[in-house]
Amino acid sequence: MTKGTAGYAVWCAVTLMATAARADEAARRFADIVVTATRTETAADDVTRTVTVLPGAQIEQRAQSAAAEALRGAPGVDLTAFGSPGRSAFASIRGAAPDQVLVLLDGVEVNTPTVGQFDFGNLTTDDVGRIEVLRGAGGALYGSQAIGGVINVLTARGDGPLRFTWGAEGGRASSHREQFSVAGGRGPVGISGAVSYQGTNGFQGPHDDARNVSTVWRADADLVPAGTARTIVRYTNARSDLPNFNVADGRRDADAYSRTDFVLLKGEWEHVPVDALSYRLSTSYVRDNLRYRDEETDDGGRTEPVVVARFPSEIVGAQAQANYALAAVALTTIGLDFKELSADLYKQRREVEDDGEVETEVDRLRPNRSNVGVYGQEQLRLLEDTLLATGGVRYDHYDDVGDEVTWSGSGSYLVRPTQTRLLVSYAQGFRAPSFDELFEPELGNPNLDPERSWEIDAGVSQSLFDGQLRVEPTYFYRDVSNLIEEVADQLPPINIPEEDEQEGPFTRNLDARFQGVELVTRVQPYAWLTVNGSYMYLDYDTPTGVLLQRPKHRGFFGIDTMRAGVLRSGDRGWATVQVYAVGARDSPDPQDEFEAERLGGYVRTDLSLGYRFGGTFAPVTLTAAVRNLFNEQYEESIGFPAPPAWFLVGLRYHL
Repeated sequence: MTKGTAGYAVWCAVTLMATAARADEAARRFADIVVTATRTETAADDVTRTVTVLPGAQIEQRAQSAAAEALRGAPGVDLTAFGSPGRSAFASIRGAAPDQVLVLLDGVEVNTPTVGQFDFGNLTTDDVGRIEVLRGAGGALYGSQAIGGVINVLTARGDGPLRFTWGAEGGRASSHREQFSVAGGRGPVGISGAVSYQGTNGFQGPHDDARNVSTVWRADADLVPAGTARTIVRYTNARSDLPNFNVADGRRDADAYSRTDFVLLKGEWEHVPVDALSYRLSTSYVRDNLRYRDEETDDGGRTEPVVVARFPSEIVGAQAQANYALAAVALTTIGLDFKELSADLYKQRREVEDDGEVETEVDRLRPNRSNVGVYGQEQLRLLEDTLLATGGVRYDHYDDVGDEVTWSGSGSYLVRPTQTRLLVSYAQGFRAPSFDELFEPELGNPNLDPERSWEIDAGVSQSLFDGQLRVEPTYFYRDVSNLIEEVADQLPPINIPEEDEQEGPFTRNLDARFQGVELVTRVQPYAWLTVNGSYMYLDYDTPTGVLLQRPKHRGFFGIDTMRAGVLRSGDRGWATVQVYAVGARDSPDPQDEFEAERLGGYVRTDLSLGYRFGGTFAPVTLTAAVRNLFNEQYEESIGFPAPPAWFLVGLRYHL
């Protein structure tokens, strides 16, 4: 497909939706609810921090079955993927490293204690109600990790008549996905869940396969008036070939692979005994068991492992939170967090010396850490909601790094004549070093200090033309002391040669300052058409002058169209286009001892189409999606080529 032909196809798809719409159709209006910014349900327009909500319906319409793809266009978010689908993918916010971004699944922390970050490579969007992205430090509410912000992936309660959906899709490189989902509620009980299986042969030739089996279930039961018991279960089993495992040696690996088992269990009780008082109690358990293995075959045809590694980690948590409302003026929140983090690190490396002698090194470590945190927050609504203010403080005690106190304050003022809302915030954050940063035999540094930060934001939210146009420019500045800069934080599982490990230093403390501008726009001239755009300029300053994987420029442009009655009564069609533009940045070069090298920018375009039949065939939906429509050749990290143009065509049956 040529660029001209592809462009014409995009134009035709959008035009079809436009010509089918009635000019007098009313603009769609809906109010988003945000919980991540305040740990309480708050209308998005009343939040005094910079937050983005990615609705589940939008994610489904764009055919984004991977959470990493859904996050790719979010304002302020950098997404770095390492090769074909199913491989590692890390998210950063406003230049913060991936281990400075706290990731929550239904409010449960899932950053691994070993490396401190969360790998989005195997997280699907099954049963996702919405994804919330808090941009800016969140230490006063969440403690360690939230220096750059918070990403919270939330499921939705099942309600309405019980609905079943079966779906299947397939495309290039034997890529395929099968899914079954159910959602609904009756009386006091609601249930939602999904099971999916997906796989691909990859785009880097032989030995680039990836497979993923995932399931997520949520059950809600209103056991007493205004009292709900909730259970959430997630499980993922994934296997991925690692063709780039020996990228530092400049050779393609024919047998390295990784396996992951991820389990999340959460139980929660939420109750509103009186109108002014509510409380929530929850417990959670997370286990992330990552293993990888590399083998070689000797002259006799025998296969023996060269590298064997296991990194199982666990997080056991408990939370209690109470909220007291004083009329419509104030909402007071107090809470208690407890976490126990542990890991069992095992790595075996086998090497044949020049004299033929085989040397085997085994490293094993079982670190653990406990944390108790207490936080308080006050939300005020004054002058008939003209002035909104939020302030918070948190105290954390870690059994290995000591005590930390973090503060935050934010506010917004509504200029009523022009409906302009002015926002300003100040927030502190900190991060305790991960187990790898402290104890990894070759890369660790037990003398590291915790990272500490403070950040200020100032922005404007302006709606025009009865809400059809919304513009949100924001300036941010973040100062980080004792930033822990480690090359391994920016890479997937690979084999780093011993000579590189010894030359380091790969883990160190340094100071850094970040500042930038975000511009977010949303245009909805008709109910069937929404246009979103965002741009972020990032600048930073460090003693070394270089930080990895931080482009100065990043932009997104998206068109989402949906219309009922396209061909006949009762049907529905949609088309979406997403354009991602990423500027040049410094990336670790595996061929040069992971020294920073300049990596060029890229522009990638995705297209998705859908049509749900009406009448007799009403339960059937046809879908089609093309990733990297114009076959842009690019890398998001040196040595890890991104997939070329590829497509998926699918069918869903709703019952």
